[in-house]
Amino acid sequence: MTAFELNGQEVVVSEDHEHLLGALRDELGVISAKDGCAPSGQCGACTVLVGDKARVACQTSLERTNGEKVTTLEGFDDAELQRYCDSFAAHGALQCGFCIPGILVRAKALIEKKGEALTRDESARHLGAHLCRCTGYIKILDAIQDLATGVIPEPQAPKGVGSGGTKYEAAALAAGTRPFIDDMEVDGLLHGALKLSDHARADILKIKTEAALAMDGVVAVFTAADIPGELKVGLIHKDWPVMIPEGGRTSYLGDVLAVVVAVDRATAIEATASIEIDYQVYEPMTDPIRVIESDENAVWGLDGNTLSTSSYQRGDVDLGLESSAHVVCETFQTQRVEHAFLEPESTLATPTGDGLYVYTGGQGIWDDRDDIARVLGVDASLITTELVSNGGAFGGKEDMSNQAHTALAAWLLDKPVQITLSREQSLLMHPKRHPIRMTYEAGCDANGKLIALRARMLGDSGPYASVGMKVLERAAGHATGPYALQAVDVEAIAARTNNSVCGAFRGFGANQAQFAMEGIM
Repeated sequence: MTAFELNGQEVVVSEDHEHLLGALRDELGVISAKDGCAPSGQCGACTVLVGDKARVACQTSLERTNGEKVTTLEGFDDAELQRYCDSFAAHGALQCGFCIPGILVRAKALIEKKGEALTRDESARHLGAHLCRCTGYIKILDAIQDLATGVIPEPQAPKGVGSGGTKYEAAALAAGTRPFIDDMEVDGLLHGALKLSDHARADILKIKTEAALAMDGVVAVFTAADIPGELKVGLIHKDWPVMIPEGGRTSYLGDVLAVVVAVDRATAIEATASIEIDYQVYEPMTDPIRVIESDENAVWGLDGNTLSTSSYQRGDVDLGLESSAHVVCETFQTQRVEHAFLEPESTLATPTGDGLYVYTGGQGIWDDRDDIARVLGVDASLITTELVSNGGAFGGKEDMSNQAHTALAAWLLDKPVQITLSREQSLLMHPKRHPIRMTYEAGCDANGKLIALRARMLGDSGPYASVGMKVLERAAGHATGPYALQAVDVEAIAARTNNSVCGAFRGFGANQAQFAMEGIM
């Protein structure tokens, strides 16, 4: 056992926890310290005070905490915490709010050490330990400087459309008291964990769950064979398997093979490692240029490797280029981009007698409801989905992640189940920004006036549709940017590969097209 002082009270916790954050959240009920990346210590969302030092809790062992004073936002003086929250709210220094509680703790440590002498540069340097994907850091630094100098602006409520004002729930988000899904507790709650594929393209010959089921604390292990309804979900095409069954084939590293449910999260995660999978491994098809020319299907159960083709023409491009005084032809390649939202995907499903109540952090709450109902083989009226404002998304939470797995476990067990992805699983599972290869040929007259443009785009959409066809359609539609041309010939292809799924991301294909168009200019 480990003993330390938490927010002024002596506590004793089990030594089974991997780090201080685990003890705080799982045993002591602290929710202000958020788990964004444990145990990698990269995001700063779990920052607490150990003594008078700001420490990342998921990188702090219980051994180092023994006999220390640990302070979280729950232990701040009420008036002091209100001051911090008011400053951040007044400056608009938060959006999703997931990262802000950790930043408040860091701010307190800096202010108590430096007082009014704290400089903006010092604050900025120390905030390097914190990631913020929504707000940016300028307003956060403004709020910290005001706190250091004792200037507390008065938060103002919005006065109507077009007016400024504090964000809804700003104070609760800053204080870490407004729960995200992973902060929620219900009676009898069980925890789930997912077993992902070890190979991007492999036949699943056998899924051996006996060792996992034999572990103390494990309640159940579910595979695709346990799905009572339909296997596949999807926003546009129903082509994304909830789990890959025995006899099926994986199509990327984010494919799920099994769900373990246990009395606590640590046990569930540990049990996934004991599931044995017999694979027949194949070379993944990762080059979209080669893939669209191949007669071999990249994705299990789907014919052809072209997801979509979007094209349009106006005027005679060949004639326009021939008559141009200047012609430029270049090929541009953009990269796959991770959304890096701070809150990993989380779902909580609770039985309601004849149905389920599902707390989801998805960006399409009706799609979540309808696909969950299809997977369970029940009428959608039996499924209620409540959107819990998520800790960042940017398009990366439009598709289902663990909603169907959580709902399936809760439905089959008739008990509440919560599943939260690890940061590594989140990186593997959710869709990214499309990498697009774009060859542009443009011509202008002697005065520089554009005449004609030919654009050929090839986007790597990964194995499943998500909204890939719409992203490449949007890229095609924005191919010429703000420029008027007499002749245009555009084609944009979305290819299926065994790379990460690609889907919605801020800009939705227009960003890539503008990069190429401005490059050609």
